[in-house]
Amino acid sequence: MKNVFTILPALLLSLGSQAQSRQIVLQGNITGDLKGYNKMYIYSRTYRDSAVITNGHYTINIPFTEPVFLMLYPEYIQAQRQMYVPFGILMDKPVTYTVTTDIEKGMNASVVKGSEAVELLQTYNKAKAAAWKQISETLKKEFGQPWLPEKDPRYAEFETRQNALQQQYLVPLLQQLVKDHSNSFASVFSLGEARQMMSTDQQERLYEALSPAMKKTKEAKEFHEFTAGIKNSAVGKKVKNFTLPDEKDQPLSFSQFKGKYVLVDFWASWCSPCRQSFPHMREVFQQYKDQEFDIYSISIDKSKADWLKAVSQENNPWKQALDNINIAGSGFAITGVPTTYLISPDGEILMKEVGFEPDGSGAIEKKLAELFGSSNVKPAAKSGTPKEMKAIPMVPMQ
Repeated sequence: MKNVFTILPALLLSLGSQAQSRQIVLQGNITGDLKGYNKMYIYSRTYRDSAVITNGHYTINIPFTEPVFLMLYPEYIQAQRQMYVPFGILMDKPVTYTVTTDIEKGMNASVVKGSEAVELLQTYNKAKAAAWKQISETLKKEFGQPWLPEKDPRYAEFETRQNALQQQYLVPLLQQLVKDHSNSFASVFSLGEARQMMSTDQQERLYEALSPAMKKTKEAKEFHEFTAGIKNSAVGKKVKNFTLPDEKDQPLSFSQFKGKYVLVDFWASWCSPCRQSFPHMREVFQQYKDQEFDIYSISIDKSKADWLKAVSQENNPWKQALDNINIAGSGFAITGVPTTYLISPDGEILMKEVGFEPDGSGAIEKKLAELFGSSNVKPAAKSGTPKEMKAIPMVPMQ
């Protein structure tokens, strides 16, 4: 089973260390027996903080540079090993947000007040949850259960039906949200959902429905670039030349790989399946490096320091670059990492593969064996490698 982290990049967090003149104030009110565990954690992939809950109240001050989506995690859930569905808060303005929680009902039943966007998003999420319930009930009635594994012989039929139900129940909700609230950041934040369930034509119409002000936001621009990326990355398309900085800050042009088959590998320092794939990729590289073959790893990391640290630790013997122009979106429509593309010597996209096959049975690896002769590369060691790593949304984790 492929191991992959799914990316839904509707909002990227940037909380720098520089001095800030504005801040978000998060006020929490929580009722119920905490059993002595009185801390509330708030986090993203690049931000961590906590507060002590005193008499059912806590306060967290957060520097504001741009809209953020942060997750709350109560200490008592961790201490008691309770199942926890991540609960996030969209904070698009430097104002005071209040979170009211009853621990008996769970964090996801919390009520958040603050800006218009966060309240609108809560209403939209409730409607979306009801739609998903309808979808699940329909799939269960038709297939006996609401979800089927990829290995199930009915999976293709199931996936087609699920996509049709999303078009029926979910797509209209998102379209209505953007139509009715074209100038709200809640609409911009929700655009990422369209990447998985809307056609490129639908995505383009959704973007055009935004107000001029919202179209100028970084998130809307990246969404628009992603739509173009879907078209640019289709099998048979020629890769447009692009230049990214390598680990020494030197420009690395994709045209330098002309004349070779290139495995373009999108990854990130925080992506465990990506890094689990590298030992086997190094074996593949050694097998084919003398046969007009190369590998080019492009990191989607937002932290250059984290990327450089991982590059040093992995010490992969091929070229590395940091994606600082969103080529992952505009050029290749990346939705999850690891994702690899096989490019021909004249720059044509031959294949795309999302995820990492621990046993070395991926489609691209089979294609390489076909191109260069049978591979002697051994399957990746299975020790410590999970059979399956479920995709997790990366929006709140950046």
